[in-house]
Amino acid sequence: MSVLNLKSLDPAELAPLPEVPESFGPRNEEDERVLALVKQGLSSGQAIPVDDAFFAELDAIIAKH
Repeated sequence: MSVLNLKSLDPAELAPLPEVPESFGPRNEEDERVLALVKQGLSSGQAIPVDDAFFAELDAIIAKH
């Protein structure tokens, strides 16, 4: 009678590891432009009040895509 190897496998061992870049900086000119805009926004001063309805509408638009 043959013997079966019933060792359980961890699915995580079967999945390939994601590639991690050497640095996490911008990859191209578009990334650099977006990063510059984000930094400008973060350092622009006090936040302005925004109505909750704006975020509800934004969530609905994002959910459609």
